[in-house]
Amino acid sequence: MQFQLSRVILMAGFILQSILLSSQPLSDSLAICGNELCCNNDPTPAGVMISHVHKKNEWMISYRYMNMTMDGLLSGTEKMNADAVFVNYLMVPDKMRMDMHMLMAMYGLSNKVTVMAMFHYNVLAMDMLMFDSGGGHVHPGATGSMNHVMKTSGISDIKLHALFALLKKQRHQLLLSGGINIPSGSIQVKGSKDEMMFPNQRYPYSMQLGSGTWDLQPGINYLYQKGKLTFSTQLNSVIRVGYNTVGYKLGDEVSANSWMAYQWHRVFGTTLRAEAAATGRMDGYDKNLYYFSEPSANPFNYGGKRINCYMGAVLQFKKGILKKQRLGFEYGVPVYQYVNGIQMSQKQSLIAAWSIAF
Repeated sequence: MQFQLSRVILMAGFILQSILLSSQPLSDSLAICGNELCCNNDPTPAGVMISHVHKKNEWMISYRYMNMTMDGLLSGTEKMNADAVFVNYLMVPDKMRMDMHMLMAMYGLSNKVTVMAMFHYNVLAMDMLMFDSGGGHVHPGATGSMNHVMKTSGISDIKLHALFALLKKQRHQLLLSGGINIPSGSIQVKGSKDEMMFPNQRYPYSMQLGSGTWDLQPGINYLYQKGKLTFSTQLNSVIRVGYNTVGYKLGDEVSANSWMAYQWHRVFGTTLRAEAAATGRMDGYDKNLYYFSEPSANPFNYGGKRINCYMGAVLQFKKGILKKQRLGFEYGVPVYQYVNGIQMSQKQSLIAAWSIAF
């Protein structure tokens, strides 16, 4: 019920802002200065990393916190209960929480070329229900020893990108981006010696901290800005290059991201964003993982399609001790999910971002 209410509120926000945008006069004075886009006003949503290039010798440093929660199980688009999954698996995931901390630095090599680096620290926790050989299983809220939590944390993969402005005019910008994923995150995270299901053994794929592969990340981004209104759409992808040292590679990814922002005041703006993503199936497997210990240990239970919608706000400070600093917030929910095999269902996402340019 809470999830349905969140989705209704989010969709109502989309409709309300669209109506307000269509009725508001536009003024170029807030956004356009010379030939530079986003020079006085950067309305980029908190969850978007790439939107425009920086001026020559300009730096931007940012920190982002991203939280995603998952609850319940899906097979395709259909919900599944734990009893149906226990037919084939010894454990069933109940809830999962993912927290990501990201530091990003961007630098303008020229007025058309910007380079960026992203460093991640991830914290993952998955609540599990274990099969009870006495004839049932331990349900959520039970105090028995059959409940179990898998936890991992540490540095994830490092990402390096270069952005090139093919088109950079007063109201239009077309960017090409090329990135590489450096496999700095561990894929050897193991359970402790007293672990109930994975004692001194590698955790399943989704609990590892990185991909283990050098991945290519090409993309293209278009941005339009006129007065108080900004619109952007982009296409990004992840291409896995080779297999990791364990013997698998995650599925390739492609995502389309569109957002619009409106600057209600020189300090405050709101954003709406829709993201559609498709992830291919995993190729290869970890020979030390038993497929049927739990769904995330089975390589066939990876990949799928989803559409998420987000509503956000951006605060931009023009003077004082907070000059050239930005704060952004986003809240998102899935509106469509299709998964390969059996996977957990996304519930909601929260994103907060801070940045400073100098």
